[in-house]
Amino acid sequence: LFRSWTRRNIMRKNKLLALGLAALMAASVAGCSTPSASVDDTKAAESGSDSSQRAAAGEKIFRYSNTADIATIDPDKTNSVADATVSYHIYDGLYRNVQGELQPATAESYEVSDDGLVYTFKLRQDTKWSDGQTVTAKDYEYGMKRLCDPAAACPASYLGAVLKNGAKVSEGELPVDELGVKALDDFTLEITLENPADYFVSMTSMSAFMPVREDLVEKYGNEFGGSADKQVYNGPFVVSEYSNGKVELTKNPDYYDNEKISLDGVEILTVADQTTAVSMFDAGELDLAEVPTELAAQYEGKTQSYYNGADDYAALNHRNKYLANKNLRLAMNYAVNREEYILLTHNGLYQANQRYVLPQVRGVDGEYGTEYPLEAFPLQGDMDKAKEYLDTALSELGLSSASDISLKLVVSDSDTAKKEAEVVANQWKNNLGINVDINMVPYATKNALLVPDSDEYDIIMSGWAPDYSDPYSYLELWYSTSGYNYLNYHSDEYDKYIDASKTTSGKERMDNLFNAEKTLLEDGALVALQLREVPYMVSDRVQNLGAYFVGLNYDYMYVDITN
Repeated sequence: LFRSWTRRNIMRKNKLLALGLAALMAASVAGCSTPSASVDDTKAAESGSDSSQRAAAGEKIFRYSNTADIATIDPDKTNSVADATVSYHIYDGLYRNVQGELQPATAESYEVSDDGLVYTFKLRQDTKWSDGQTVTAKDYEYGMKRLCDPAAACPASYLGAVLKNGAKVSEGELPVDELGVKALDDFTLEITLENPADYFVSMTSMSAFMPVREDLVEKYGNEFGGSADKQVYNGPFVVSEYSNGKVELTKNPDYYDNEKISLDGVEILTVADQTTAVSMFDAGELDLAEVPTELAAQYEGKTQSYYNGADDYAALNHRNKYLANKNLRLAMNYAVNREEYILLTHNGLYQANQRYVLPQVRGVDGEYGTEYPLEAFPLQGDMDKAKEYLDTALSELGLSSASDISLKLVVSDSDTAKKEAEVVANQWKNNLGINVDINMVPYATKNALLVPDSDEYDIIMSGWAPDYSDPYSYLELWYSTSGYNYLNYHSDEYDKYIDASKTTSGKERMDNLFNAEKTLLEDGALVALQLREVPYMVSDRVQNLGAYFVGLNYDYMYVDITN
């Protein structure tokens, strides 16, 4: 978290922007050099002809699209899933998260102190940057310190809070040298955490924890990573083109595991309209295309799907005099028919969410949702319970009728967001009788409101995607003093379980997190609505493509192309 409220607010807006654009597969990032505005769909389709020529020449080229330009190839400045997906393939972290399975990457091994705080990583000695220099522990130390350095203004610096003094360094309360990361020698890296974190090694696969060359940052300044030649790479691919509407990756001949990489290259086009991208897929110009929900029926039987980690909900502002009432919040939760909501908003393609945390994140030994099953609210709602809670709320609030309650629901101005808001508002109106006025605003304006102590909304349509595969990534938002707590939710019991999770491990820690989730839902703190299950199509010639819900969307590192 950042050094001042202003800076913390910027960080929160960037993280929330990243979530919304995870669905769009792109975002712009402040504080870094980027190419200018993207080309239109027609030009993007024309630029795709280059990949056809390379494929015709016998090269194995994997082609896909995003709805907006890749904003940065600077790993510390990455702030969207689309950008992070590119970073995952052009940089190598200490460990690599391959669809949930951790594999050694630049690090050969690591040891952990008995108290779970100190990690000592032993690095491979045969890893090279694309300019021939050896990758050292100092590159990792510099990258993590730059992530947390307030002067660098890295949008994902909040991730550094896991490191000892990370939050205080980011807030400017301590110097960068006090961060808990140190190169003991060229190939030994010591990282000290603020609290034990079972999930930490998985975080080393994220863009934010990649190595960065200090000499190049000093050489290029704000232009570092602004073009393909103002950066170096240590991953399976290097960036050979970074321009308007197109990013081109080429196999890295100096990657230590080069023989396992089958692709000769990757081409990523900017295609603003997903319908256009589907047409390009049908024409053989793309190897992968996400299918918008309005086309799902047309492509039934031809798609696959994956959870992208996004958990969408109606955020209730507890500063509102009505929503401060727990019984009214529970009435609103029980009054929602989530099955109907999914059918009307996304043709039944997303999954209705009856809890809060994505069930697919890791638990103790397996998936959290399997080890800790929970259906906090019925799929089709429960109108009898809803009315019981409503009657109690009206009595406590001193109101004679639910029609005396009027709430402002803020939503972004896209057609999809409008539909989602209308469906849930109509359910509250029809099932409870409360009045909900929808206020549509630009996406950036909506995200600017997502700060604690705001009175600009009563309800706001929002969501979250995890930074790592652990329930804590979802639950940390609503701690009473969290800089993300735009619900203005305050629960001593919830805080107690979150605090306990920081000092325990294994099943005891996971029990505490599950109790925190149950407390959140028993308080009706928010109205969980859906988990995004994204339908997509992949060419028959593509083999070994993976999809995952943390840190990236598609993993094409080991993809092979059969011509």
